[in-house]
Amino acid sequence: MDKLKAIKILVFIFTFLLIFGTLCAFGLIYRKLQTPQVTTDISLSQPSGSYISDYKISDGNIYLLIKGGNNPDRIVMVNPQADNKIAEITIK
Repeated sequence: MDKLKAIKILVFIFTFLLIFGTLCAFGLIYRKLQTPQVTTDISLSQPSGSYISDYKISDGNIYLLIKGGNNPDRIVMVNPQADNKIAEITIK
């Protein structure tokens, strides 16, 4: 009788783990499908030879330090939520 009880407990535990794991997997898949995918490109309108030297993210904006391109160093502010370039500041 003791072996039968042990088998019943093991079956109950494995069933619980199977159901719990399945629900977790469905939850992860659902969450992954609900996350918006950002696939937009924002043009910075910089000359050829320019490169991003440094960046900082603050208050939902991205600040890019751009160097090169036969222009003085400049900072470009981008708002990724609005998909546009806010401003460009030239550093002299």
